[in-house]
Amino acid sequence: MFFKKLMGVFRKRCPHCLRGPIYKQGMEMHTRCPECNLLYEREQGYFLGSLYVSYALASLFLGLGTLALHLIWPDLDLGYAILIMAGIFLPFVPALTRYSRVIWMYFDRWAWPSQPGHE
Repeated sequence: MFFKKLMGVFRKRCPHCLRGPIYKQGMEMHTRCPECNLLYEREQGYFLGSLYVSYALASLFLGLGTLALHLIWPDLDLGYAILIMAGIFLPFVPALTRYSRVIWMYFDRWAWPSQPGHE
């Protein structure tokens, strides 16, 4: 079951049925799962928790990237390494935002489960 859920996260599918897409296109989300009718946003401000996930993922990406730059070019100034990594990171921000929301939904449904239609 863990690997099915993990594939659901990577494919950005509903945390309940693992079939319905969460996003229509780009950053536009479905309100409910097209397959099982699960409400994605439980309450106003629901995705505030995804900011913590986003922060953790961004810190990991930037930290490991800066470490890799330091290992490749040990004499490179830390300030320049951070600027380089920030430039490399910028195109990944929309994907990180989408995945942060998906990960938050999966965590929330794991911690506080509910059935579709009973939100």
